[in-house]
Amino acid sequence: MRRLNSFLGLIAILAACSSESDIGTSRSEPELPELSAQGIADHMRILASDDFFGRGPGHLGGDLASAYIAEQFSEYGLEAPGGSYFQTVPMVGMTTDPTTVKLSFTGSEGAVTPTYLDEFVLNAGDPLAGRVGGDAELVFAGYGAIAPENEWNDFQGIDVQGKYLMILVNDPPASPSEPDLFGGVAMTYYGRWTYKYEEAARQGALGAIIVHETEPAGYPWSVVRGGWSGEQFALPLNPTDTRPAGMVGWVSESVAQRALATAGYDYEELKRRAAIRGFTAVETGITVSASVESTSRDVETRNVVAVRRGSTRPDEYLTVTSHYDHFGVGESIAGDSIYNGAYDNASGTALLLEVAHAISGSQTPLGRSVLFIATAAEEQGLLGAERYVRSPIYPLSQTVAEINLDGANLWGLTDDIIVHGEERSELGNYVRPRATQLGLTLRPDAEPEKGFFFRSDHFPFAKAGVPSLWIEHGRNYRGQPAGWGAQLQADYTANRYHAPSDEFSDEFTFDGAVQQGTLLLAVLFDAAADVSWPNWHVGQEFKGARDAMLENR
Repeated sequence: MRRLNSFLGLIAILAACSSESDIGTSRSEPELPELSAQGIADHMRILASDDFFGRGPGHLGGDLASAYIAEQFSEYGLEAPGGSYFQTVPMVGMTTDPTTVKLSFTGSEGAVTPTYLDEFVLNAGDPLAGRVGGDAELVFAGYGAIAPENEWNDFQGIDVQGKYLMILVNDPPASPSEPDLFGGVAMTYYGRWTYKYEEAARQGALGAIIVHETEPAGYPWSVVRGGWSGEQFALPLNPTDTRPAGMVGWVSESVAQRALATAGYDYEELKRRAAIRGFTAVETGITVSASVESTSRDVETRNVVAVRRGSTRPDEYLTVTSHYDHFGVGESIAGDSIYNGAYDNASGTALLLEVAHAISGSQTPLGRSVLFIATAAEEQGLLGAERYVRSPIYPLSQTVAEINLDGANLWGLTDDIIVHGEERSELGNYVRPRATQLGLTLRPDAEPEKGFFFRSDHFPFAKAGVPSLWIEHGRNYRGQPAGWGAQLQADYTANRYHAPSDEFSDEFTFDGAVQQGTLLLAVLFDAAADVSWPNWHVGQEFKGARDAMLENR
C-alpha cells in the first residue's frame, strides 16, 4: 500500500467529535493510501490538451475525454456498474443562427438597439421551439423571486403572461433591519440565473432577460458571451416538466439603463425599490422586439462511472463526482478557439482519477461502496449530475452521501481549506476533525455572495435530499503574503474563467491538490466505515427529502 506524502506526517488517532450526533464517533481509524502529485499532473496535462478539443459535450472532444476516463477506471480494476463504465446522458442541442438574433426596446422617449454578443445574448428557452420572439411589453420584475419563507413575492398582484421580464442578478440584498434576508451575504438558490428562468416560465412569461453586473454575478461579461455564443444543451423535457420560457438571455447593465430610460425610468431607482419588501413587478410600457431562430438536434454524451465495492455494506453508496466537460471549440479570443478548461475542470477530474486509483489499490477495506462519477455537461447547467439523480444507477435511498470536486489546487500547500456545505449537514462531523488533523483550518466560503453551493454537481444530489459536500481548496498559501490566494483567484476569474486561456502550465504545482484529495480520502474512508446515515441539519431546505428517503429505506 502506498503511504501518505511526507508533508502530512503520520495520521494521529482522531479524537471523538463533540457533536450532538453520533455521526463519525464510533469508528476506528482507517489507514489512508497516498496520492501522487505526478499522477494528478499527468492526467490533467492530457485532459487539458488540444487533443481533446475542449471536451465539449456531444462532440468528439467530449467523447475522447469520456473514453480516456473509462480506460483509467478499467486499468485500476474498478467495477463497471451493470457491465459498462458509461451512463448515457441524452440531450437536446440547440444552435442559434446569429443572423436572426434581434433585440430592441422602444419607449415613449426613444429606442435602444443593443449589439449582439457585445451587449446582449439571447437563446430560445425551449430548445425545440425553432423560432421564438415577437413584440411584447417589458416588465421590470426586480429579483424575479417568489420566496414564501422570506415573505417575498415580486409578482404579487401582476400578470406577466406573454410579456418579457427584466430581472436583476443575485438575491434581494440584506439590510441592517433584516441581516438574514435571503441568507444575508450568502446567495440562495433564488439568486441563481437558473431559478430566475424557471420562475419566469412558471409565471408564463414570453421571455426573461437578466441584467449582468460583474460584482454580484461573480464573473465578467466575457463569461456570459463565451458561454452563450455556442451550442446550448438541455435534458429532454419530461411530460410533467414546466415548459421553459420562450426566450432567455442577458443584457449588460448599460443596456438595462438605456432601455428603461426610453420610458423615463431610472435603473438605479428601480433597483433600490426592488430591494425593499413589498416591491412588485413594474409594467414599464416599453415594447420589446426580439427574435431568435435556432436548430436543434438529439445528441448524447456520457457520464463515466465506476465502483469500488464495499466489504460489509456493499449496497450503501458514497458518490464522488467531478465534471470532465468544458466548452469545446468556440469563439476565437486572441487567436485561440479551443476552450481547454484546465483548472475548470481537467484539474478536478485528474484529482478524481488519482483518488480512484488510490482507493482501487488500497488494502484497507471499505464497509460501504464508493461510486465515482465523472459527470458530463456540467457547464450546460449540471446536466450530467441531474441525469444521474433522475435515473440513478443505484437508488438514492441507498446513497449515503455525495462529495464533489470542481477545481484542484494548482498553486501550492495552504493552511486552510473551503468545504462547501459542511455546515449544512452531519457530514461536517467527518470533515472538521480530519481537517484539523491535516493541519487545515476550515475557512468559510470565501465568496458567499456568488452562491457556489448551488453551482456545481453536488447540488442536484442535495436538491434530491442526499447530504452533499464540495471540497474546494484554500486561499492562505504557505510561503505567500496575505491576500495572495484571493488575488490569484480574482485574476483567474477575470482573465481565464471560461476562456481559451484556461490552459495547462508547467508552472503548476500539485502538492496542494494532494492535500485537497487527502481530506476527501479521509472523509470517504470515515463515512464508509461508519454505520450511521448522515442527515441535513434542522432548517436546511433539503432535510424533508432526506427524511422521506430514510423512512423508505
